[in-house]
Amino acid sequence: MVIDHLTAHPDEAFTATRISRVIAKSSGAIANALATLARQGIAEQVTERPRTYRLATAPVSSDA
Repeated sequence: MVIDHLTAHPDEAFTATRISRVIAKSSGAIANALATLARQGIAEQVTERPRTYRLATAPVSSDA
């Protein structure tokens, strides 16, 4: 559900609380999911305080 939300809004950054209000799940669970997604490279942390995350951007290939 968190990935779906980030994918639906690829140009925006979200706090766990903001996502929890949309998908009606615990902000603590969402915060844990966001941290895990960031470690996996699916999401990236944008700011430290408040912690905001967005969908990770694909690395640009230099094979041009």
